[in-house]
Amino acid sequence: MTQALSGAAIAVVIAVCWVLGRPKRTILRSTDTSAIAALNRGQMELVIPAEARAKAQRGAASIQLPSPSDRRGRLQLLSQLERSFLKGGLARREAMEICVAWGHRDALPLIRRGLRDADSQVALLAAGAMDGFRGRTSPGSAAAQVAKPPRNVSRTR
Repeated sequence: MTQALSGAAIAVVIAVCWVLGRPKRTILRSTDTSAIAALNRGQMELVIPAEARAKAQRGAASIQLPSPSDRRGRLQLLSQLERSFLKGGLARREAMEICVAWGHRDALPLIRRGLRDADSQVALLAAGAMDGFRGRTSPGSAAAQVAKPPRNVSRTR
């Protein structure tokens, strides 16, 4: 019996020494990430020049958006957006900015495709455009969805 107890005691001592002897992991040396954010902003300025961003903003503002009742105009705008989306790069960002400004349901397939885009700016714009479509789909849909009555539990027993 004493041999089993001494073996268990030795195992406990070894386990305690192993746990206490391990180096502690530090997640962050400092929690101040402002320097990292400034570096990221500087890198983004190098990647996306200021004049290209200004041109993209002017391009989205200069497009004449069709009214919801103008079917031909909507189809023309959608085909134009599709073509510019397929070009990629800055044209794809401009197309997504136009989709955000337009906010019409017909642009949803493009916006969904933009959510899966490799360019983070396009995905961010698509996520912003998708916010307008969250919630109820139409004003009359609440009346169409009638709540089901609760199950009668006494019948199931």
